[in-house]
Amino acid sequence: MAASGRLKPVQAGEADDTRAKHRRISEGILSAIEAGRWRPGDQLPAEDQLAAEMGASLGTVQRALRSLVEMGVVERHHGRGTFVTGSRAQEGHLKHFRFKAEGGTQLLPVYFRIIGVELTAESGPWSQFFGADESEYVTIRRFVSVNDEFEVFSEIYLPAKRFGDLARMSGAMLDGISVRDMLAARFNAPTLRTRQTIACQALPPRVTRPLAVPPGQYGLVWTVCGMSYRDVPITWQRIFVPPSDRVIELLPTTADGQPALAEVV
Repeated sequence: MAASGRLKPVQAGEADDTRAKHRRISEGILSAIEAGRWRPGDQLPAEDQLAAEMGASLGTVQRALRSLVEMGVVERHHGRGTFVTGSRAQEGHLKHFRFKAEGGTQLLPVYFRIIGVELTAESGPWSQFFGADESEYVTIRRFVSVNDEFEVFSEIYLPAKRFGDLARMSGAMLDGISVRDMLAARFNAPTLRTRQTIACQALPPRVTRPLAVPPGQYGLVWTVCGMSYRDVPITWQRIFVPPSDRVIELLPTTADGQPALAEVV
């Protein structure tokens, strides 16, 4: 259930704020979403109700909502209303582990198995992504079985200041769970945009041993950086994919359906 509390009315002509009024309205709605008044998947009040609550015209509220749609914060559905982005997609919650079956019309089933969840102060490329204010991270390591044919190794880093509760959850509680969906539902942190790179590299020994592939085996090293509201970094994931003849489907991963930033090296 959405948290209670009213939006602050927007005053025209505020001396210390030269932004257009619709920008101040969109900022107020976004701040309310971040504070938990509306959670991912929740429906916003009707446009006329928002206009009355914020002391603005209907046209100004509609312009503010269009701005939030462009940012990927909300989705507008004709005849239904406006909803906070981040609820589970109808096709399923798989965003990255989309391996195609023969013929290319269906996805292969995948199964997640947690190896470990822990707190770490170890630095790495995730440290630069999260910034200097973060010094401790939650690490989730897991196997992803693709149709029981082969396994993929995944490791996810999250800032402990915000997601430290995950380190107190057992692996059994996280088995089979979409981390992306859980962050949206439990922490009000939907992934709205990603930045991805894919490289063909020798897989490290800590990966080849558990995956039972030869030392020095080349494979795909896939890095996915996830961002939430205001482009705040929330997840840094590295996926190690051994050789196979299965095709990976890459989806746009911005909430508004625009192509995500991706680089193949």
